[in-house]
Amino acid sequence: MRGSSALAYECDIAVLLNDKFNCVSKVHLAYDPVRAETFRNYAIFSVEKNRGGPGLVDLEFKKDFLYYRFNPIGGIVEERLIDERVYTE
Repeated sequence: MRGSSALAYECDIAVLLNDKFNCVSKVHLAYDPVRAETFRNYAIFSVEKNRGGPGLVDLEFKKDFLYYRFNPIGGIVEERLIDERVYTE
């Protein structure tokens, strides 16, 4: 954006979209390969906030790409996600 620094601002919320198979910790993928294949059918929406209120919320929704959409009934991710590609206890 062009103009003075008065136009500069920080966003209030950011939504990140990832394939569940690519962002679930490798521990879940190694010990249950059958269940790991079902992760390919889900996407994770990570909501990160810049201001007050709960942040760092990870929600999962089933892909329904035959109709170019996600299933609107989702849930909170139960599995541990990758944190900078390193699994920590």
